[in-house]
Amino acid sequence: MVSVVIPCYNCEEFICRAVTSVLGQAYPSVELLLIDNNSTDGTYALLKDLERKHPDKITVYSEKSKGACAARNHGLFKSRGEWIQFLDADDQLLPSKIESQMQVVSVGKTDVVVSDYLKLGAKSGQSTPKEVIIEDDPWLGVINSTLGVTSALLWKREKLVAANGWSTELSSSQEYDLLFRLMKEGATIHVLHQAHTVIYGRPESVSRTASAGKLFQILYNRYDLRCRIYTFLKENNLLKTEYKQQLHAYLYYHLLLISELNMPYFKEQVKSKGFKEIGLVNKTKAFLNFIRHSSKRKHGYSNAFLKIAEWQYFFCKNLYLLKF
Repeated sequence: MVSVVIPCYNCEEFICRAVTSVLGQAYPSVELLLIDNNSTDGTYALLKDLERKHPDKITVYSEKSKGACAARNHGLFKSRGEWIQFLDADDQLLPSKIESQMQVVSVGKTDVVVSDYLKLGAKSGQSTPKEVIIEDDPWLGVINSTLGVTSALLWKREKLVAANGWSTELSSSQEYDLLFRLMKEGATIHVLHQAHTVIYGRPESVSRTASAGKLFQILYNRYDLRCRIYTFLKENNLLKTEYKQQLHAYLYYHLLLISELNMPYFKEQVKSKGFKEIGLVNKTKAFLNFIRHSSKRKHGYSNAFLKIAEWQYFFCKNLYLLKF
């Protein structure tokens, strides 16, 4: 059996799409656990109605601790399946998703199946999903956040329980923290280049926030996770040259982003890490990427010349960061 766990918070607008996609799976042995997480709209009533209509497939639970990870853990420990499919309430599984991944499981030892996925952006007017191809090397995948997303993965329940499930302490980067903890313990990751999951981008995504404090925490979570990955790989003689270069590039770029929010922390970390392996070319690429995605830029000009002038302003204004 595969247990599908959906954390539900104020999702009455789109939860039926996710539920219908689960009930329409070609794989026959599936149970669906809907975990209400303090919804204030009509979500809970809708979930109970779905449970009444499909009592053989759907069970509804309530989780009072806030956050999707607490809800996922509730579903994990209530589940009966040997395999777990976590699905966000606004995402969708194509009919052959679980079946295709379970075929991989039946062939050989696998603890997590990671797959490509289809992404439909939050921008209005986008009607064709973009296929996202994941990284073949699991370690490069967790380093660069290119090993898929929550809804596109299939997890072995035994491994998740042994790892105590999702971290409820983190406000972001939870799926890569979980993947890293499993990989530390020797979990086997199988990469399947098939896209059977549709991810719907939403304007209120956790990574889109106007709060400087929340943004710093998001960037810090990403940075801290890669520091832990670096330490683990180094201590276990797994730090290949490519891993080291990618980690340094990731860490340096995120420190540049952090510099806009906490300059003392940026200076402290750059001095302690050194980043000598990056090289001037890659350091410059990271800097240009930082200027392009600076949260301080307005990005609202319709005039191309104003955009160019703004880019030049931020380039010159932040050029001194390269001296650290």
